[in-house]
Amino acid sequence: LGFFHGIVSVCFQSTMAALMRQTKATYAIHENVTVDTTDNEDHTFCGVMFPIKCKVILPVDHIVVNAISVRGRLGPLTVWVSNDPTERNRAMSEGSSSSPEGRQRPPNDSSNTRCFHMKERYWTKIYERTHSASPRKYEKLDLSEQPIIMRPGEVRAVYVHSTLEGDQAIVYDNKHKKLTHNDSFLSVLPGRAHVSCEVFGATPIWGWGSAWRDNREFVGRLHYGVVYKLWNPHENQSFGNHFRGLARILFACQRRWESPMSMLPDECIFYILNMCRWDWMNDSPNDMRAASKKRRLQLQQQQQQHEVHGADDTAVAREVAEDDSHGSDEESDVPYHEYYEEDEEFVDGDMVDDDDDDDDWDEDDEGGYEPDAFRYQDVDSEESEEEDREEQNAQSRRQWLRSHFTRIQVLRALDNGSRGEVVMQVDPEV
Repeated sequence: LGFFHGIVSVCFQSTMAALMRQTKATYAIHENVTVDTTDNEDHTFCGVMFPIKCKVILPVDHIVVNAISVRGRLGPLTVWVSNDPTERNRAMSEGSSSSPEGRQRPPNDSSNTRCFHMKERYWTKIYERTHSASPRKYEKLDLSEQPIIMRPGEVRAVYVHSTLEGDQAIVYDNKHKKLTHNDSFLSVLPGRAHVSCEVFGATPIWGWGSAWRDNREFVGRLHYGVVYKLWNPHENQSFGNHFRGLARILFACQRRWESPMSMLPDECIFYILNMCRWDWMNDSPNDMRAASKKRRLQLQQQQQQHEVHGADDTAVAREVAEDDSHGSDEESDVPYHEYYEEDEEFVDGDMVDDDDDDDDWDEDDEGGYEPDAFRYQDVDSEESEEEDREEQNAQSRRQWLRSHFTRIQVLRALDNGSRGEVVMQVDPEV
């Protein structure tokens, strides 16, 4: 009887464990990564700001940036991170129309343009400490007390600043390519440098002009950890082709009565897959990247088809409205622009806000240089990586031509001279 109760207890515990599966790794950090950016030592000044994007290629639940390394004269350093966009969107949806936090600016023409406001209320300070000068070696800034946690697809900006007087506090570079760093987990984008000793200061140290310099790159190291997702039925598409193939095979075996797997319920199969790591079936980041790119192209094609159909429907609706307006004598007396005012606003989606007191979106946000707002193109990392590769190849070809220019010209002259001699020899015979 005791043995029977033990078997029942073990089966009950196994069933409960299978029913209550984890959605992410229970350990804090699964994989620690340290990345180095290029270091050309182009500039030094008071601070640098740069965006970081968490990529959606691998089945990652979140990444944790727990340290940043910089070099320079350093001094009193502070590290700031832009506020969580999910919390800000929630505040906007819950805020009133009279509050700046509760209003959104109408979307502009470029859907992949993103913005970070360079005002202190949009940022959170996560580090503050005084460091001694380290002009050659990287100095590690430990953010473990307040790490930067990022979900897949999320973009956060990091701002490192020093109040040390002078212009040698922090080393940074000019923008050399579209992505400062790119790996399987995150992308570091070019940002802007700060030339004011005051945090978020608008006046440079020389007293006039703008305190921000665009097209600058972060120089240093990022130390971050990765927490992976655990397999669940609703997360199946986040895993690679090989892993999904394993899931199909296990359930195919379970459906065959002659297989020992047929004695297991679905929950046990779910639990087995839940305990397997995403790369145990030899799914590589390159394979996942290719599959992600394929899905993205399919979604773009579907979106384009929907837009074409929507444009056709809009054109038909306008033609019908025009026919109705011409067919009615009463409606023909109404001016054209007044009659179609509501329809055009609905089709174009131009929502005009009558409130001009919104200090979040200034008039100069429409274009040009904006000292209080940093705009950047949220380009796809894979496309930009290919463009950078093509640009590097073209640059190497141009460099080769420059180095061999004299030799090429001499060979061309010799070739033309030899052809001229042949012509002179042939002409007398003709």
